[in-house]
Amino acid sequence: MYYTPSQFEGSPNHTQSMDLTTNTASDRLRRAGYRVTRQRLAVYEFLSRNDAHPTVEDIHSGVKGGLPKISVATVYKSVESLVDVGLVKPIYLGQAATRFDASTEEHAHFRCIACNQIADVTISQAPVSMDELNHCEIIGSTVEFYGFCASCRRHRLGLDPN
Repeated sequence: MYYTPSQFEGSPNHTQSMDLTTNTASDRLRRAGYRVTRQRLAVYEFLSRNDAHPTVEDIHSGVKGGLPKISVATVYKSVESLVDVGLVKPIYLGQAATRFDASTEEHAHFRCIACNQIADVTISQAPVSMDELNHCEIIGSTVEFYGFCASCRRHRLGLDPN
């Protein structure tokens, strides 16, 4: 059996579920002791509008139009602070570049192992009970499904890609 997300380029739930505003982001950054800068807010706004799970390089390309002098290092630091305050989640892909997701609601990801695109997948409940974790405090989770997206699967089977 294979899994095919309905819209592989990204789930519409990502932007619809994004209820945090830049004011909320500013407040959270301030409370954690970070300066609220144009660069941090631009990175956060880019991520909150983007459901493609971009890399730092993608984020840099996306924000430099509005901030032409922003460096990749500044984007790295901005993303790091946003992750630290819980506004953004990293998606680790082994040897590949880390991707980032501003949807902080619990969800899983489907990653195509051929084209490396990532899609959000809704999950309804945790697969383990608290008793199995010896009463540990859970602060987050990562669930990744992987395989071939519909397009790559058709290509592998020699079928018409459409």
